[in-house]
Amino acid sequence: MTLAVAARHSCPPQWRIFMEALATSLSQVAGDEQALRVLAGVGSAIAREHSMPVSNSLTELKAAMNAGLQTLDWGQVDVYEAEKALEFVVIGYPCFEGVEAQTAFAAILEALLEGWLTQQAARPGLAMRLAERGGGSYPPLVFRYQRTGP
Repeated sequence: MTLAVAARHSCPPQWRIFMEALATSLSQVAGDEQALRVLAGVGSAIAREHSMPVSNSLTELKAAMNAGLQTLDWGQVDVYEAEKALEFVVIGYPCFEGVEAQTAFAAILEALLEGWLTQQAARPGLAMRLAERGGGSYPPLVFRYQRTGP
């Protein structure tokens, strides 16, 4: 079974329908910028509700994040050190067909990952950002945690 097929099976149709409608409606009612703020708030709330223990290494951090993602059935993450940043590559996340739902889920996931990192130690000036969506219909999501601004 391919990863995309497995992701569709792990994401019930009612969840996909809900996310498609929510993402589209939020953007239409509140505008894209405000919708992304609301979705980031959702991710932050999930991070607080499903807090992580403090990790002493990237290996421990990856294991704790994967345990949290497994609880949510939101895929798995690999963590890499990359040019003054940490890179988080998420695969196996719930598969949504519409761009709005994909964007909404990525915004929630971005805030969740950032929330978990903030629980490790607050570091002003650092932020998690979706850096890229790999190629294909079900690409890995690559987030970078790095210094923002000058």
